[in-house]
Amino acid sequence: VNKNFFLIVDEKRREKIRNNHSATHLLHASLRAVLGDHISQKGSMVNDDKLRFDFTYNEQLSNEQVNRIESLVNQSIRANIESKTELLPTKKAIETGAIALFGERYPEKVRVISFVNSISESLLSSVELCGGTHVSFTGQIGMFKIISDNSVSSGVRRIEAVTGESAENYFFEQAKLINQIKDKLKVNKNNLIEKIDNLKKELASLKKDVSNKKLQISEDN
Repeated sequence: VNKNFFLIVDEKRREKIRNNHSATHLLHASLRAVLGDHISQKGSMVNDDKLRFDFTYNEQLSNEQVNRIESLVNQSIRANIESKTELLPTKKAIETGAIALFGERYPEKVRVISFVNSISESLLSSVELCGGTHVSFTGQIGMFKIISDNSVSSGVRRIEAVTGESAENYFFEQAKLINQIKDKLKVNKNNLIEKIDNLKKELASLKKDVSNKKLQISEDN
C-alpha cells in the first residue's frame, strides 16, 4: 500500500519464448507439408527452454521425414520471413485459411499471426489464430532442432524441439559427446562407425563363446 512498483518484462526470457512460439507455428506448417493437411494440433507447450507439439498421426515418423520437417523449418528461418499480425472477425479469418484449434471457442474478433513466404514454393507459410508473443522476422529464431519424437497415445505423436541458443547448446553437447566417444575408442570421425561395428561383432562372438563353454561345462557335469 502507498508504494510504487515498476513491472519489467525479462527481455532475454521473452525473446526465447518468442523464438519457440514462432517455431511452433513453422513446425505445424512443416508437419502439414510433409505428412499431409489432415495433421491437426492436439496440444502444445512453449517456454523459454523448449517447445512441445502434439499432433494427430498414426504412424512412426521415419528419419527421412523428421529430417525433412526440420529442414523446412530451418530453410524458412534462414529466409527471414516477416510476421504479420491482424485482428479479424473469426469467420473471415477462418474462411481466408487461418488455422484454428478444433473445439476451441473464439471471440467475435481474433488475432491472426501470419508468416507468409513470397520467396519460394519450397518454403513454409503459416497463418494461425493465436494470442501469443512472436518474432518480427523468422530469422530471429536462429535455428531449429528436433530433440525427440514419440507417441503419447493412440494416434497422437509429440515432437519436442529447441531453438536459438538452446539449439546451439544442444549441438555443442552432441559434438562434445562424439569427441568423448572418439577419445575412448581412440578413433577419428572417419572410422568411428566401423570401430563400433567391430566392437559389436567382437561382443557377439564373446557371448557365443561364453554360451558354448557354459553348455560344455553343463554337459561334462
